[in-house]
Amino acid sequence: MWARFLEKSGKVKLREMPDNITGIEKAYERLASGEETSATPAEENLNVVIPVILDDKEFDLEFKDYGGEQVSRITQLMEFDKNWENRAKTNDRWVLFIRPGEIYPIYDLSQAGGAPSINRLKDEESNPSQKLSDQYHFIELLQALLYARNTGVKSRIDTPKLLIVMTCWDELKTTSSPHEILRSKMPLFDHFVESIWDKESYKIIGLSAQEFPLDNPEAKNRYLEEMPESFGYIVLDDNPKETDITRLIEIVLNL
Repeated sequence: MWARFLEKSGKVKLREMPDNITGIEKAYERLASGEETSATPAEENLNVVIPVILDDKEFDLEFKDYGGEQVSRITQLMEFDKNWENRAKTNDRWVLFIRPGEIYPIYDLSQAGGAPSINRLKDEESNPSQKLSDQYHFIELLQALLYARNTGVKSRIDTPKLLIVMTCWDELKTTSSPHEILRSKMPLFDHFVESIWDKESYKIIGLSAQEFPLDNPEAKNRYLEEMPESFGYIVLDDNPKETDITRLIEIVLNL
């Protein structure tokens, strides 16, 4: 995305250079060298403000860079610190990234011959396919953030707006729509969102930021020769391969 902003080739354009890009600089440099990005340290909390313009309107996009363990802590311990409480309360548009290719299959007790034995539960650690689906963690995450925001669910939610982004779309090799993929892999999560959010206040799209993994010399050479900003696409209801990935920003702003 940052490379697209620098090129000013997308619908959302860079208005001026940010004061500080520390939160995204390392990731951008790795991709520019044909390397995969690395994980953010667990306790790190960085903020990057990028001034952009869309349809002659000026916006300041705040990108939060944080360790993924912080999200896991919210769902595993059901607790959040002041940083996350403030994020939940002050942001009226949420973007939730889900990598469907790494979602565990649903553990269906009806197909497993009844309740699992103690030994079977112990086997979960060595056999990921027997774990409860990750969809439960995403449900708990949204519940925790809504609680932090003091947003009830007695009536359908209008704010915060919710954009669900199905990432690494190229891994799926599918012609299905993003909503179809979400419904097939995470039916309970899909039902949860549908049942509490106003239908005009959330959207589901697909994203392939690179189009292919950078795990071999041939892929790295192609990525470098054709330039990182030449790759990536989003999957929309009306366009299965929209190459202007800055439209992700447009979509969430227009929710």
